[in-house]
Amino acid sequence: MTVRQPSANSFWLAAPQIPRTAAAVCLLCGALAAPASAQPALEPEQAADELPPMTVEAVGVGRSNEEYVTPRSTAATRFEASTLEVPQSVQVIDRALIEDSGAVDVGDILRRVPSAYVGNTRLAPFTSFSWKIRGFDAAVTRNGFRQLYFEDVDQSALGNLERVEIIKGPGSAVYGAEGLGGTVNMVTRRPQQDFDASARLSAGRYDAYGTAFDVTGALTADGALTARLTGEIERADTFVDFQDLNRDNLSLTTAWDAGGPVRAFLLAEYQRRDTLPNPGLPVVGTVQSNGVGRVSRSTYLGEPEFDSLTTWSPLVQAWLEFDLGEHWTLSPRYQFFEFNVNQQQMRLRAPEPDGVTIRRAGRFKFHERDKTDTFQLELKGKLDTFGMPHELLLGYEWEHHRWTGDWFDFASPPAINALNPVHQSTPLAVDPTQPTFSGRGYTPSYYVQDLMHLTDTVTILTGVRHSRPDFKSEFAGDTARGPIDDNTSWQLGSTWQFRPDWSLFAGYGTGFTTEAVIGSIDRNGGAFEPEETRQWEAGIKRQQGASTLTLAAFEITRKNVTTTDPVDPDFSIQVGEQRVRGAELEFTQELTRSWFLHGGVAYLDGEVARSNDGDRGNQLPNVAPWQANLWTLYRFDANLTGLEIGLGGNFVGHRYGTLDNSYKLDAYTTVDASAAYQLTPKLKTELFLRNVLDERYYTGNNNFSVYPGEPRGWYLRLTMSL
Repeated sequence: MTVRQPSANSFWLAAPQIPRTAAAVCLLCGALAAPASAQPALEPEQAADELPPMTVEAVGVGRSNEEYVTPRSTAATRFEASTLEVPQSVQVIDRALIEDSGAVDVGDILRRVPSAYVGNTRLAPFTSFSWKIRGFDAAVTRNGFRQLYFEDVDQSALGNLERVEIIKGPGSAVYGAEGLGGTVNMVTRRPQQDFDASARLSAGRYDAYGTAFDVTGALTADGALTARLTGEIERADTFVDFQDLNRDNLSLTTAWDAGGPVRAFLLAEYQRRDTLPNPGLPVVGTVQSNGVGRVSRSTYLGEPEFDSLTTWSPLVQAWLEFDLGEHWTLSPRYQFFEFNVNQQQMRLRAPEPDGVTIRRAGRFKFHERDKTDTFQLELKGKLDTFGMPHELLLGYEWEHHRWTGDWFDFASPPAINALNPVHQSTPLAVDPTQPTFSGRGYTPSYYVQDLMHLTDTVTILTGVRHSRPDFKSEFAGDTARGPIDDNTSWQLGSTWQFRPDWSLFAGYGTGFTTEAVIGSIDRNGGAFEPEETRQWEAGIKRQQGASTLTLAAFEITRKNVTTTDPVDPDFSIQVGEQRVRGAELEFTQELTRSWFLHGGVAYLDGEVARSNDGDRGNQLPNVAPWQANLWTLYRFDANLTGLEIGLGGNFVGHRYGTLDNSYKLDAYTTVDASAAYQLTPKLKTELFLRNVLDERYYTGNNNFSVYPGEPRGWYLRLTMSL
């Protein structure tokens, strides 16, 4: 029976692929679920009876190279568009690629993006702050809704993802605040009409074990109401002494579509992570010599007897779609989520003169409670003016974010020997003063996008978003208002599809963020303006079957950066400026039906262009001049059902760990490998080897600490489709 799928106009479900199997959606021990296959993309005007029927196939059978490529997506637009028609570099990492490459967390996905900095491992307390695209901070959205810290609950919660869309360069005209360097948009999986169920077991080094399930199907006889329920559990030791990692995730997705003019969607997720707040390792003794010996990667320099980190979040997204005629859709959309943290932590400070004894600070009974509501109203459609087709979007968004928290400081916690740590067995003294913080922010926005086809081969994309952030915050008893400012973000570009599978493009886009300046004031008591970026970019794209290519040159400038006020050095002014110039190549290539290749290379020249802090000309932190990645998969069975071998490499050049360039991080190359075999039509086993050469590398954190990359490791997955 053929049942109409949700409209291709749907932002959440605008995917060119319809999975044929509900293979286990869980990443256990860090791994993703079983394969999905593809059907052709659907144009919005297709009628219900034109949609191809869905089929269900055994897990892992019949994977084709086209599944690694998504020719149409919502990246850089809030409606589905061909990547050849979008005048900006975008990269889509599809579920098949995430899964077959053995991704453990979002950082592993970003390894497939040449200009992305993957940041700290998932054993750091929170990693999203360290993700970068083209040298600047990356925003995270989920189905088009901005995520403010939700992505930090569990960086390994990949099981419910259908694909990850990367916008390279600022995209505030599309997604609003944040994303000075780019945006990571996570598109979740959809339910299916045909019943399917799967389960997964996994095991890996450091006593890591996991299990998962995925069930999908119709809840009504006519197939109008469908649902998908997924869950995952991981219990693991880690390579860091004393640090365990426990993860629990549950997701329910429902969709209602009776073939009429109204459709409804609901996504409910719960994520939880319990671990220790790893403070990292000292700069001296790891990337700089202490004259005595190197600190082991496994060293834990907090207090394992008393440290703890628990973070959890419920998330709900819901929306309706109303067809207004043949080509127009009105969609009210809503999101609510929380970000909750209970934490007791140590932080590293400067070493004592011996270079081995590390001073520390810490917080006792730290609590944070954040809540965010977002409402969107979007009108999407098509029209012609003077014979030129337009794809239009008009939208309104209202976001309300509020936060509160408190903690106590440890009173002079003892220093610790980094080479031979002795941990405390009795509770540390606590300062009785209890600092608090709280705040609220409202950000209403109006936005418009227009993809206009001047001719059959030339398109122009324009977009504008007008926002007015309004924040009020309190920290340790001091209150501040701001930023309060009107901000207008722009998007303008054009493509020329000079051949059916090739296009030239050029574009301009801007972005803004309030995160760095909330609660800050100048010497006159005035609030700061949001920080802003702007990008110029030009390049060439190719899209043909399972082969794609994007080559682009770009320049991103960050403005309104705070720097020391020369009149009163106790305050700041917003005259700082940073800049990244570079070029990026990313490609996928079907060498043969059995052999697939994916990779890229990026050159980034990032520096401080203006500053009063004595750091003008410094290189931007954690921005390597050269980065490259390569991943290949070879299938030995001509029918694509037997043995598969994968091999991948990731190179990151030397870079500085902090903005003051006080220490340098060496270049490194990691190598990964995998093997998979289809034991039966419904049973697949996989082995993943990570950092095969046991490369030692670090990511910059602050002037006192770095985080080590994970050493050599492995894990097994066994997936069964019922």
